[in-house]
Amino acid sequence: MSRSYPEWVLRVNSAIVLIVVSLGLTYASPHAFALLITVFITAMAWEWGRLVRGKGFDLAFGVQCVATAMASLATAEGCPGCALLTVLSGTMAVFLIRASRGETVSEAWWSAAGVYYAGIPAIALIWIRSDPQFGWFAILYIFAIVWTTDTAAYVFGRTIGGPKLAPRISPKKTWSGFLGGTLSAALVGGLFATWIGDSNSIKLALLSFVLAMAAQFGDLGESALKRSFGTKDSSGLIPGHGGVLDRLDGLIFVAFAAALLAWAVDPAQPGRALLLWS
Repeated sequence: MSRSYPEWVLRVNSAIVLIVVSLGLTYASPHAFALLITVFITAMAWEWGRLVRGKGFDLAFGVQCVATAMASLATAEGCPGCALLTVLSGTMAVFLIRASRGETVSEAWWSAAGVYYAGIPAIALIWIRSDPQFGWFAILYIFAIVWTTDTAAYVFGRTIGGPKLAPRISPKKTWSGFLGGTLSAALVGGLFATWIGDSNSIKLALLSFVLAMAAQFGDLGESALKRSFGTKDSSGLIPGHGGVLDRLDGLIFVAFAAALLAWAVDPAQPGRALLLWS
């Protein structure tokens, strides 16, 4: 006799498994982390195909998987520039493949967009993790900000409620959830600075506030994307959460923003550039 569990039980259990596996592989080594990211972006390629083309397994899926996996490997081996070139090439290849199948320019570009939507954040995260001294702490910090933002936004939104943030895009999101998520992330960022030492708590808290906003804009962006294609969840791969795209939407935007900042401050030490503020 099958037993059905409440959605919150599935959400909590899935979250625990994902957190343990993610933190374990992130801590193990940069290459183990690159493997973790490759698994996630492969799932994202399948979900992206289902979302924009109505099929997950096709030639475009294969090209996207190869391009993003090669980009992850190139970044882990110390050549993020090579990785970016690989993602660009994969994007163009998918576009040409879909255009040759009779799709319009808009349809072909939607398929091609999946390559850089998954590939660029993957490069960003693996590059940050490659910092030998602060890479692990920087990724832990990014995870903490994204997870805090998501959890606090959900709790504050459900508890307080109030005016909707973007009712046409995501009817359940509220301003109370948005503010609760960003302020909670700022608090965690300040505490993180105190924990690692040698960093300004106020400045890291302000950075965390900005990154939390990026995470929630990423969430809204993915909601708008799914709504435009008439889909509620990208898949059911993660019980209680939907798909990988549904879970990583905030992380995608945060990874990009964090990498841009790290590159501007000190590209030779991206983890240190992200965390240590005087």
